[in-house]
Amino acid sequence: MKIGVKYCGGCNPTYDRIGIVSKIKKYICEGDSIEVAKQAIIYDIVVILCGCSKACVNHQDIEAKYEKICVTSESDIIKLATIIDKTRVL
Repeated sequence: MKIGVKYCGGCNPTYDRIGIVSKIKKYICEGDSIEVAKQAIIYDIVVILCGCSKACVNHQDIEAKYEKICVTSESDIIKLATIIDKTRVL
């Protein structure tokens, strides 16, 4: 599985976005990858890491094969884990 991460500008972060990425790295399987999302690459999952609930980061130029998920708080890690598990079986 290939996961791309798109960060917001970080103007008003209300949680530790780097901490979320660390948790994702611990959760994914060996052989899976996670990287800063780039244009022209299609990821299985794209994680949009928004520092606050405004979720104003532009991510239209980043493509996901299965799903994009917008993370606006640490509690969204549960939703993200569910999506990773669901995608793993596809």
